Amino acid sequence: MKLVSFHTPDTPGARVGALVELAITPSASGASVVDLALAFAAWRRDVEHDPFADDIARVRIPADMKRFLEGGRHSLQAARDALRHAHTLADSPDSPTLARSGIVRPLATVRLLAPLHRPGKIIAIGANYSGHIQEGRNAGVLRDLPQYPVAFLKMPSAVIGPDEAIVRSRHTEELDYEIELSMVIGQRCRDLSSDNWRDAVAGFTIVNDISMRDLIVQEKPTGVVFQGKNLDTTCPLGPCIVTTDEIADPDALEISLRVNGETRQHDNTRQMIFKCGAILAYWSSRLTLEPGDIVTTGTTTGVAGFNKRFPERLLKHGDVIEAEIEGIGILRNLVVDER
Repeated sequence: MKLVSFHTPDTPGARVGALVELAITPSASGASVVDLALAFAAWRRDVEHDPFADDIARVRIPADMKRFLEGGRHSLQAARDALRHAHTLADSPDSPTLARSGIVRPLATVRLLAPLHRPGKIIAIGANYSGHIQEGRNAGVLRDLPQYPVAFLKMPSAVIGPDEAIVRSRHTEELDYEIELSMVIGQRCRDLSSDNWRDAVAGFTIVNDISMRDLIVQEKPTGVVFQGKNLDTTCPLGPCIVTTDEIADPDALEISLRVNGETRQHDNTRQMIFKCGAILAYWSSRLTLEPGDIVTTGTTTGVAGFNKRFPERLLKHGDVIEAEIEGIGILRNLVVDER
């Protein structure tokens, strides 16, 4: 499944849905969003003849994605039942009622939000591709690295969703991009092994680790990098969470980032120094991971870099960034100057 958080003009607040290719009427097809709570309630009524269908749907598929993930296998199974029923209804003679019921909506009629509006903690892995490490060394900001996946924290308040604006703060002159495959934790866990790490992961998404290079350079002598990674709107996230059953090998995915159509970053996750399992095994041995946490995997070469090394690559007002990962989709954001 491709899980999404979405908003519609006629419903208050966010909803949890699934992105699908599903014909709503015989004359209309294409990308659509299934409202999983409505679809699950319909399944409970139509198939299980449950008089409490709506109540159970609100519990099993809450409107907040973090709460949904906390439901674990029960909520995921409810979502699968809901999605299967939506496909059944689409194939039935009464399929036009899908659009009227709100169970399935054309993607163009909804607004996709960050799939996790407020993640728990965002553990951001750094220096995990040799090319990006060399970029840091060329700029004089990286030296010898420890033999484990180094990380820093990004704040949940920095998260924005697809098509939301990245605001270039007045406090930086060196705004940069970093595409990263990211794991979404679905189960509370400690001490994962490299063999069972997938059991704790609900799915995968894209993080664009927007970085303020000049602020990072200022902070480096203190040994604490915080501002340079955490100003508002510097954690674009989305467009969806792809469940683990749809990603056969996360350590072998094509990744690319474009600015105004020009490819700036392109690589494959097989080039990661620490693979997904090794990252989770290490960090789950140090701290408890919880549903709704995000763990990134680092970025590859091609960034603008430090000390205005490639000034033409630095992000500016009006730039459109497209971060794309095979099997997940495209996370698109516009850069605007802070007013």
